[in-house]
Amino acid sequence: MDQVFFFNGQLLTQNLQQPLADAVWVKSGCIQAVGSEAVLHAQLDPGTEQIDLQGKTLLPAFNDAHIHLWKVGDLLRYQLDLRGVTSIQLLLEQLADFAAANPAAPWILARGFNEMTLADGRMPTRLDLDVILPHRPCFILRTCAHIAVVNTAALQHLKSTLITPIGGEIRLGEDGQPNGVFTETALGLFHDFLPKPTPEAYRNMILAAQEKLLSLGIAAATDPAVAPDLLEVYRQMEQAGELKIRVNAIAMAVPDGGTVAYPLPKRFTSNFLNVQAVKFFADGGLSGKTAALFNPYKNTQEQGVLRLEFDFFKKMATQAQAVGLQIATHAIGDQAIELVLMVYEAIEKSNTSGLRHRIEHLGLPSADHLSRMRKLGTLCVSQPIFLEELGENFIQYLSDDYLAHVYPYRSVLDAGVALAFSSDAPVVKDINPLMGIQSAVTRMTAKMRTIAPQESIGCAEALHAYTLGAAAASGADNKMGSLEPGKWADFVILDRNPLTVSIDQLKDVKVLQTWVGGKREF
Repeated sequence: MDQVFFFNGQLLTQNLQQPLADAVWVKSGCIQAVGSEAVLHAQLDPGTEQIDLQGKTLLPAFNDAHIHLWKVGDLLRYQLDLRGVTSIQLLLEQLADFAAANPAAPWILARGFNEMTLADGRMPTRLDLDVILPHRPCFILRTCAHIAVVNTAALQHLKSTLITPIGGEIRLGEDGQPNGVFTETALGLFHDFLPKPTPEAYRNMILAAQEKLLSLGIAAATDPAVAPDLLEVYRQMEQAGELKIRVNAIAMAVPDGGTVAYPLPKRFTSNFLNVQAVKFFADGGLSGKTAALFNPYKNTQEQGVLRLEFDFFKKMATQAQAVGLQIATHAIGDQAIELVLMVYEAIEKSNTSGLRHRIEHLGLPSADHLSRMRKLGTLCVSQPIFLEELGENFIQYLSDDYLAHVYPYRSVLDAGVALAFSSDAPVVKDINPLMGIQSAVTRMTAKMRTIAPQESIGCAEALHAYTLGAAAASGADNKMGSLEPGKWADFVILDRNPLTVSIDQLKDVKVLQTWVGGKREF
């Protein structure tokens, strides 16, 4: 239907000039008008389809500003999902069952364990995996994807002497030999041995992921680490009209563990695919103690892993910016954030296009960092759901000083830094934006412990970060993120108003419909 008129609803427009309305008129996939039902009804063209919202809430569709789409789909279609496993024994049993069900698989691949949720209270090692997989190579990623555990059969693929790459770690056992745990760039040592998805497998993963996202009211997403082969699949799917959600693909700058950069991508923009940025990794993750800190993790001498060197990063960033590419850098620890801002400041004079670069995650910024981000116009793309799913790790691993300002959303907004929200799935299991919003407000862990409550933000602020804020992070806030004439007709219909329900009920608000470009996709 070319024209649709939605009326008798509660419209949360995210437009400060007109925050509330009860009707929206959609024409040719875009918003024609927003306002009063009585006024707009008189303007409708003959034959316009009319939909009575019956008091339900309509708002801009959610936008996940940092989610690994193909990896979400991989866990839905192919790889073993270990998220939620509660002991090493259960982990091994699931691996054994998966291996038996996939006898032809050259490698057993799995992802999602978190040692904090294991009753054993420790990381599995190759000796654990050898018990059930003595001969078939096995590679399992921790939930953060910055740490992997392999068995002896996998280690045997690394026939030459193991040399730890810069920005990585090969952990040793009591016998002085590798215990099977690899971190950060050291994961790249297995790059040439792990089976690579075929284009058709990538396509199946993306299709599965987008159906999942649409069911949650998500109509746009940023895939933040896209290798050239995956980028080609996205382009083919866009040309074939297979993308139902709007994808912002951020190209990887350097492969994991590699020293030779990928070619810079060519900028590309269409209604369903946007390629205008490159991705760097400055450090690891807080929940696995690989984020780079100035001060040690609690009760350790560990300070995480800094994955980039200033000169290399500056050179690469300068080249990307010179061809009009936005830079998005993973930086969680304060040491990594400092490095990123030093580089962003060093290249700012040559930023003639006015590009607004991104910092992904921003776990432990200082007040000085936030002030400098405001001055540069740097965007913060973060994940409040980490507080719920990974917060117990933060409590266990961070000093009191760090814990008091981890993921400090109140401070980010008060400093005038633009904020976008996301899930970073499959690092976490719960992709629901409403749960992410709830976490930003309550800041509670899965065990109902509150982290840095003074950094809580309001529900309306969190909703903005999942809509207009996320659109701004991809440079598309002129086309989506709010209900305004001329923008794409991308919206979600909920059974209740998320701004009026009690905060503990927010995650239970139901998505009834998801519309993209004036077409119902869920």
